[in-house]
Amino acid sequence: MQDNAGGSAPLGQAARGGTPDAVRYEGARLIVGDGRQVVEQGAILVRNGLIEGIGPQDDVASVPGEHTVSLHGRTVIPALINPHGHIGYWKGAGADAAHFSAANVLDHLRRLAYHGVGVFQSLGTDRDDTEIRLRDLQRRGALDEDDLAVLFSAGSGIVAPTPESSNGGPFFAVDAVHEASGPEDARGHVRALAAKKADAVKFWLDDRHGTKARLRPDVYRAIIEEAHAHGLKTAAHIYTVDDAKEAVRAGADILAHLPRTPEPDAELLDLLTTRDVVVFTSMSIQRPDGEAWLDDPALRELVADEAVAELRARIRRNAPQPLFDTVDAYARMEKTLRTFVDAGVRVVFSADTGLLTQVPGFAEHRELEALVAAGLPPLTVIQLATQRSAELLGLGDRGTLEAGKRADFVVLDADPLVDITHSRRIESVYLQGRRVDRARLRARVWSDQ
Repeated sequence: MQDNAGGSAPLGQAARGGTPDAVRYEGARLIVGDGRQVVEQGAILVRNGLIEGIGPQDDVASVPGEHTVSLHGRTVIPALINPHGHIGYWKGAGADAAHFSAANVLDHLRRLAYHGVGVFQSLGTDRDDTEIRLRDLQRRGALDEDDLAVLFSAGSGIVAPTPESSNGGPFFAVDAVHEASGPEDARGHVRALAAKKADAVKFWLDDRHGTKARLRPDVYRAIIEEAHAHGLKTAAHIYTVDDAKEAVRAGADILAHLPRTPEPDAELLDLLTTRDVVVFTSMSIQRPDGEAWLDDPALRELVADEAVAELRARIRRNAPQPLFDTVDAYARMEKTLRTFVDAGVRVVFSADTGLLTQVPGFAEHRELEALVAAGLPPLTVIQLATQRSAELLGLGDRGTLEAGKRADFVVLDADPLVDITHSRRIESVYLQGRRVDRARLRARVWSDQ
């Protein structure tokens, strides 16, 4: 039996849909996700949600009873994985504490899946354990829908209290993060996170340009030490090179942002490479990229005209500066990114989704574009957003198109190696071998707006 990928038949679904045991997708260009391999006229054989065979279509043996889906003229990439964002706060044209709810978290997981994001980690802004509860339900298979990105959560992150003012956490979640009064208090919070099986520990180290109190060294060292005692990675929100050095010397596993000032020196490069510290890209949230992206048809599929108009007005009011930081700071970030990659620093994709202009699901594609614009090759950028992200989250079963891994992939109508914005030209999304019902997701998102 043969079908066209653009048709309505949901081939490759899980057993729940009463679908075939094996589906063969053939004819597409396959971008494996390892930063090197591209297979022309390839084939992917999927059975029971896993990739059973992959390679040039003449080399992938057929199996009895398989269904064949033609992907001629298409390009296939692994589903994207974003290990740094903030879920549940975005609604309309921005993030706000009033928007946060379990329903909004689920809305974002739908948007992410719609745009080809298979896994999303919310980093430190959980409120009342809402993310943790939904994550646990999803992992137990107790949610009543399948077409969702897989949720990871760092629970509630840690910040220093600022006397007579709000703390230096994210503006939309200052009341959701934990204000650590001292080392023992910080350790107690980390132990509570470990008991909930949080996926990481996030702390904010910088002082928000001198406007907020900064975590003391004894406090963030206690956070890191306690987290490591429970097998948890720590992610430090930093701003400067000095902050980055302090966090790394204390044992932080991840820098949640590129240091913006000054330029990285040899000492920082040595610290990052010898200790194998991950640095998140987090570029597009600060990119002064104008407003043309607001007219992208892929964005408008899930975002209302009123929200687009509000975003456009906000961008114009700030132009030519980005909504966060400055044009000069962004230029330093681009240079720092290239320096880190050239030096062998373990750089990992991060869209910092869910605030400012980082629309859930679409922000991930804007991050891909920002990384290419900064000078990285598209193959490398796709690797950062798939294989590297999967490795960081300990997901050995996904992140690349390889035999034995989950069949999580995105079918594109155009080649992102020619133009990285083609990653937005999604024809279909498959998660664990199931074709995501994007039409149903689109209808559900619009009904909830």
